[in-house]
Amino acid sequence: MLVENTPIDYLDFASPVSGLGSKMGLDATNKWPGETQREWGRTIAMDAEVTARMDSLFVALGL
Repeated sequence: MLVENTPIDYLDFASPVSGLGSKMGLDATNKWPGETQREWGRTIAMDAEVTARMDSLFVALGL
């Protein structure tokens, strides 16, 4: 969803018009039965090799 021409912080200099900009919202929550008529997506997971590399990096960084 994109909402255009809405008030924004006047200190946000990324907007081409002072005090006016856009907002975008994403809903990535799991759906309950009845909230959608189509099949919902599957759960994703990192590859085991990536998980192992990240785990070792966290240990090396003391996290």
